[in-house]
Amino acid sequence: MRSDGYVKVLDFGLAKLIDPKPLHSAAPTLPQVETEQGVVMGTFSYMSPEQARGLAVDARTDIWSLGVMLYEMVAGRQPFEGETASDVMSLILQKEPVPLVHVWPEVPAELERIVRKALHKDKEERYQTVKDLQIDLKNLRKDIELSAEIERSVAPVSGRLSSSGQSTAAIAHSTSSAEYIVTEIKQHKLATALIVGAVIIAAAGALYLFSRRSALPKPTALLNATFTQLTDQAGPEYFPSLSPDGKSFVYAAYASGNWDIYFQRVGGKNPINLTQDSPADDTQPALSPDGERIAFRSEREGGGIFLMGATGESVKRLTDFGYNPAWSPDGKEIACADEGIIEPSSRIKGRSQLWAVNVGTGAKRLVTNIDAVQPNWSPHGYRIAYQGRRNSTQRDIWTIPAGGGDPVEVTNDPAMDWNAVWSPDGKYLYFVSDRGGSMNLWRVAIEEKTGKVLGSPEAVTTPSPYVAHLSFSSDGRHIAYSNLVRSGNLQRVGFDPVRETVIGQPVWVTQSSRVAFVPDVSSDGEWLTFDTQTDKQEDLFVVRRDGSGLRQLTDDSYKDRAPRWSPDGKCIVFFSDRTGNWEIWMINADGSGLQQVTYTGGPAINATWSPDGTRLIYRIIGSSPSIIEVGKSWQQQTPQSLPSMSDRENQFFVWSWSPDGRKLAEHQGRGNAGIIIYSFDSQQYEKLSDFGAFPVWLSDSRRLLFQNQGKLYVIDSQSKKFHEVLSVAPHEFGNGVTLPRDNRLIYFSLLSTEADVWLMTLNE
Repeated sequence: MRSDGYVKVLDFGLAKLIDPKPLHSAAPTLPQVETEQGVVMGTFSYMSPEQARGLAVDARTDIWSLGVMLYEMVAGRQPFEGETASDVMSLILQKEPVPLVHVWPEVPAELERIVRKALHKDKEERYQTVKDLQIDLKNLRKDIELSAEIERSVAPVSGRLSSSGQSTAAIAHSTSSAEYIVTEIKQHKLATALIVGAVIIAAAGALYLFSRRSALPKPTALLNATFTQLTDQAGPEYFPSLSPDGKSFVYAAYASGNWDIYFQRVGGKNPINLTQDSPADDTQPALSPDGERIAFRSEREGGGIFLMGATGESVKRLTDFGYNPAWSPDGKEIACADEGIIEPSSRIKGRSQLWAVNVGTGAKRLVTNIDAVQPNWSPHGYRIAYQGRRNSTQRDIWTIPAGGGDPVEVTNDPAMDWNAVWSPDGKYLYFVSDRGGSMNLWRVAIEEKTGKVLGSPEAVTTPSPYVAHLSFSSDGRHIAYSNLVRSGNLQRVGFDPVRETVIGQPVWVTQSSRVAFVPDVSSDGEWLTFDTQTDKQEDLFVVRRDGSGLRQLTDDSYKDRAPRWSPDGKCIVFFSDRTGNWEIWMINADGSGLQQVTYTGGPAINATWSPDGTRLIYRIIGSSPSIIEVGKSWQQQTPQSLPSMSDRENQFFVWSWSPDGRKLAEHQGRGNAGIIIYSFDSQQYEKLSDFGAFPVWLSDSRRLLFQNQGKLYVIDSQSKKFHEVLSVAPHEFGNGVTLPRDNRLIYFSLLSTEADVWLMTLNE
């Protein structure tokens, strides 16, 4: 700002011409970049919700960005702050900023209202013109002048064009008013320099997405692409599969109360439920190369791969096993794996084998017994690409001859690589990776016959904060994918253990950009511990039961999961990949004294305390749970393994030790396959239910709470009768609930996943 009050624009950001005129010239035209629908550019922190989704923008998008700056001027921080770009975008799309009054108790209520209206997520509810915002700021200024009996002139500001075609002078006048207001209220111990600096930036009129972008890699592989949102149902839409001509697609969604498969026309808005007659979950659809049939995973009749016509007719079973079916290019075989995944960090089985099944006969053959999930056939049938586990934490991509043989690695680095899909011409292998900072789209040149990698991975960046589940049209011009935005925070709700009913409505304990998982309450009921999940980092935290006193216990690149308080409340046990394999670790409640407990060679997971605090039980994936004594070194331990179950394929996970010390509660198999208890007295297992996961004992050592598909149930271990006590559907619980000793409260992690199907179109 010059001494005479005029503003110089140092960074105009992005602009669009609102009244373009044709240029009559024989000179060659330069490449143009337009802020149009389907193209996302700019700095994440200042993106409006419509911009983040790649939708059409207008003057109201400028007003959002101005609102972000007004918030910064008063609060001294941005309204949407996260550790990664995906965290920020998730907050912009789903969360409200912390009220200004929480940052500065003396903030004028009218200023709070103005900023809140400028930051309304629905642009129809936002200020419609900057003139309206200017009027409200001027009125607030007058109120302050009257109450403080201060008169002050405002320096003139000139300008010509905003990024949306508005007069910069109009915006400047509104921000001049904001400058005046904040200058007056800065006397209340606000940071003067930060406020004035923010005003200068705002007054310049460069409100529309400053040109400096995030640290995400610039798209080098595909520059000329547009993006279109295809679905907008509440909750997640996963596993899109495009028809060969790219004009329609199928996908899985939870809109009807369970997972069903839907058919929808590209550009249409009326999805058709193809599996509405099935109460079982139906997911992972894959359209055949000719577009006439759909292979999918279903939990009906014990589960397996099923086939049906493209419009849902003639359903029949193909296998009694398998996940993520993928068609061979001739439509004669389907590849599948022993384990199915939605995202790469959650793996249950120690090893998942890859199979090929004859569509006509149902005969199966083993492709590889090396760990493999998410198969995808190359376009000429030579090879199958898959994602596998190199060790307990590293996920990489390989290809293997379709008839079996030696795999060829595609990636080998710390990045999380998954979801490999061949381009229809066989020249590239597209995959999803977090190597650029967020989970986005990459590709690598490859020789289809041999699997030889011909270059380094290159970014094909989409506007999505988290890409998943890729599908190509046969001409290679269209790519469908799921755009995931996930949040998770802790809640609590009152509980009557006698009537077995919840009391009142859940209330928030935490409200953060971190995804809070696996809560556990201390024995005195005063503290909660939980782990977090972001794109790159998983750490441990503790917080008071009312949400205050948040303290981070670990802060590094390792993955720390499933913390559990010791019965005396002095330390926390968890499992971590700090040695390169999952092992059990322990840390004091103040963050000191980090020490390794087990040295199994891993993967050792899910440690649970005995009620007296003298023993721990954990599980090595692929074997029965083992018990060790607390306080002894590993060299002094003689782990005691529980008896094996008769069904070795149905592995089980100990989750809770009964308060009387006589029983263990476990969930069986993969995900939600049933609740089991083990009796130390009889040394026998007993199955309580055929569904559910993460059981936790009530204080009577007889009843348990467990969760299944967004619902919480209580079950009597003697009568085996159960009923629902709480539903958060279509949202989900985050791996377990926890109760204080009096059982009067239930704490849980509420996960909200918004996953829409998007279409990337490569322009010729």
